[in-house]
Amino acid sequence: MTIAALEGFEKPRLKALLDHFAAIEDPREPWRVAHPLSEVLFLVVCGTICDCDDYDLIADWGKAHLDFLRRYLPYHHRVPGGRW
Repeated sequence: MTIAALEGFEKPRLKALLDHFAAIEDPREPWRVAHPLSEVLFLVVCGTICDCDDYDLIADWGKAHLDFLRRYLPYHHRVPGGRW
């Protein structure tokens, strides 16, 4: 599946998904978080939709489509690597 499939999301549905991710409690210590949980979850959902079936492929997909991801969330520290 290509990035074009993700661009077809209706904004209200995508906003609802991102709002849902933002409401999930992150148990990590805030001072150690470089990648907010909502960014990680959004990356995993998008990568999975695009047929990535492991963390390394999802991370590679995220690096290749960082501009797309940043249309919805900031990704200040880019995307986490597969080992993250």
